[in-house]
Amino acid sequence: MAECLSIDVKEDDIGTNEAHSRAYRFDPKVSNLERIFLIANFILELPSAAFDQLSSVHKPQYALLSMLLSFTILIISIFDLVYKGQKGGVTWMKKGWIPWLYYPYQNSKPFGTFPDIVGLLCAIFQSIFASLSYALLCRQVNNPIKVSVFPIIFASGLLYSRLLGFSPQKRSTPHVRRLSRAVEFTLPDLAAATNDFSLQNKIGVGSFGVVYRGKLADGSEVVVKRGERGQERKFSEEEHRAFESELEFLSRLHHKHLTRLIGYYEDENYWLLVYEFMKLGTLYQQLHDKNINEKNNSVINSWKMRIKIALDAARGIEYLHNYAVPPVIHRQIKSSNILIDANWTARVAEFAFSLKAPESEHGYRTLSAVGTVGYIDPENYSRNVLTAKSDVYSFGVVLLELLTGKRAIFQDDDSGGSVVDFAVPKIMSGEFVRALDPRVSQPELSEAEAVEMVAYTALHCVNLEGRERPKMIDVVANLERSLSICDASRDNDQ
Repeated sequence: MAECLSIDVKEDDIGTNEAHSRAYRFDPKVSNLERIFLIANFILELPSAAFDQLSSVHKPQYALLSMLLSFTILIISIFDLVYKGQKGGVTWMKKGWIPWLYYPYQNSKPFGTFPDIVGLLCAIFQSIFASLSYALLCRQVNNPIKVSVFPIIFASGLLYSRLLGFSPQKRSTPHVRRLSRAVEFTLPDLAAATNDFSLQNKIGVGSFGVVYRGKLADGSEVVVKRGERGQERKFSEEEHRAFESELEFLSRLHHKHLTRLIGYYEDENYWLLVYEFMKLGTLYQQLHDKNINEKNNSVINSWKMRIKIALDAARGIEYLHNYAVPPVIHRQIKSSNILIDANWTARVAEFAFSLKAPESEHGYRTLSAVGTVGYIDPENYSRNVLTAKSDVYSFGVVLLELLTGKRAIFQDDDSGGSVVDFAVPKIMSGEFVRALDPRVSQPELSEAEAVEMVAYTALHCVNLEGRERPKMIDVVANLERSLSICDASRDNDQ
């Protein structure tokens, strides 16, 4: 194996990513400018309506004043909506046959702009009627159009709802923006789904927090990941904003080989993420849990299935590296973070709070090593240098697990250590067959070629020097080739 060489470590510009995250943040408070808009609208409605009525006694000058005030109200209403749109991001949503606009105010329904839209329409119609009234009076028409006092009533209700509805006591909990593809659950919903987060429903602990199995009211099975602060300290507003940014990002990650975010819940004490449930558990369980392995022996203990699982996971990581915007470095690639569904399709999990990668291929991050012993990139561990190639190293360890059937750090009756130290010398000497999992029958003919290709791919992935490791796109290509060789081998046997 090559010696580690000294490389330049550069501080990456994290400001771009922070700016990107801020694009999805918003301030749920009602600002002073909004209050001015509301009060000005309300105050101007009174003289406008009064001049409307005075215009009915054939005084064109009153109709002119009413028209000017109406146009002023219209302009204020437009500025109000534009300001709120820039502040929170106006979004389209369809309710039945009607398209709605909404923006993410605290504790509001998704149709929160309904009063504002109606207010704007009232201002438009009032301006039109006032203009017609003035025009008709100037022509000495006996029955000019009268504008009712309903806008005053509406303005009063709007003022009350906006100023009282966002009072300080109702803003104690920051609110997460409703996501286009994720459901906002309530805490009682998720408590009921997980039997009040009981120990019987607990299935593990991940990087995000405790993981529970649950069943929603519609019968669908889910996994609920709970992060909490406890009584000592509540989540800070900065932490809430980071959570909101991550939710926005996760809602845009959709790939066949990534676990899908179904929904979330957040308050000052809890962060809850809801994912689809994977029936066959983790790759770690399939390989290393004796009871599970024996149950699925005929499936998992075939080289074709193991190569397929490797390819599925590689495609998920490739998506994170090359197609996610911004690109993502997972940092926790390991067999326990590769889940398998009922159809034996593998999906990468635990990327909720992974690291957004630099835009440049050569951009380096100087961060303390994060990961699990046996999977951590030595370059990241020794020099605090993190790139996408750190994930490649970790995935190489997973490939060696699939080939050897051994844990990343294992202890056998006669030996122990890391799977890298166990397998790499045998692969380099051309005796990779000696390292293969004895639970799987020895590969024959062209199937042996496929397994050998996977072995040499793993060898390159765990190179000590990061720049010598392949990219995930190359790893995927090798695994696709290996799987096609297995398919061809089976066709020839038949």
